[in-house]
Amino acid sequence: MTRALIARIPRNVAVILATLAALGLARLMTYTDWAAANATLAALLFAWIVIDALCLSTIAKAKDRKPPVFAMLGAAALGAFIVLVGASSAVRERIFTMPALLAALGGTVLLWLVLAATRVAKSRRAGATWDAALAEVAPGPFVQFYLTELRMMHLALFVWRRPPDVPEGAQGFAYHRYLTPMLATLIGLQVIELGVVHLLLVLWNPTVAWVIFALTFAGLLWFIALTKSLRLMPLLLTETTLRVRMGTLIDLTIDRDAIAAIGETFDADTLKDKRTLDATILSAPNTTLRLSRPVPMKRLFGKPLMVDRIALRLDDPAAFRAAFD
Repeated sequence: MTRALIARIPRNVAVILATLAALGLARLMTYTDWAAANATLAALLFAWIVIDALCLSTIAKAKDRKPPVFAMLGAAALGAFIVLVGASSAVRERIFTMPALLAALGGTVLLWLVLAATRVAKSRRAGATWDAALAEVAPGPFVQFYLTELRMMHLALFVWRRPPDVPEGAQGFAYHRYLTPMLATLIGLQVIELGVVHLLLVLWNPTVAWVIFALTFAGLLWFIALTKSLRLMPLLLTETTLRVRMGTLIDLTIDRDAIAAIGETFDADTLKDKRTLDATILSAPNTTLRLSRPVPMKRLFGKPLMVDRIALRLDDPAAFRAAFD
């Protein structure tokens, strides 16, 4: 039975799990009494296991087991970085007293950074977006996640009094008025929780208190950014397209001629169907769209989601329907 379950795990997932296990065990090894007593050997062994595991993982996941040279260099650079920051204090101190090993690790990281910066700059000069340029040197989903988080923090901290994003030639349809009060209440509760929990944790363990504070504060900023994005990113209707948005959560552009019907009733099963895009939060839809053909919607991870029905909660559904007459 165990073998059957293991056989069902996708190869890439199995490779990642095995690599993480190897890295975790290697790091734990540096905290043993043996590693403290044999710091030089422990440092060399840790560096070998970490870099070798990441390089083998890169080979295993590559097409035909032949990864590009840059990918192998990236794996080695990541491994070098992990070795420099992930070892126990005793082993790390020994690494910094070994010029040859330190030069090899630092040189690998520096070489990758130089080549990566060159690739990104070349892509940008060719007109690529930051997302596409950074995807040249890092996994696309990771780049999207990282840039999305940066944009959310920028939106929460630095964007104030900006008008909604409605380009010339497009009609904007808001959907935020019913949802904003609920999110504002949630933000208020988070602020109270942040203060109370932090004070209680400080009395127990200041280090844990500040870690929890940082995580909770990041979540608070994320909700503030989401609340702002609902107002700033309305649905956009042009002569040829409809761009369905739900703040930073949903962004799907469809052709107007792909809309077969507006206002049909969707029952609970239809709303839960995988092919239905439910663009409502904590509410029932007041506007629905049925498409004449499935439309792919990109997701951060996994394959695109094929959508042929859309459920919306608009502030002025009558105006939206009138725009199609």
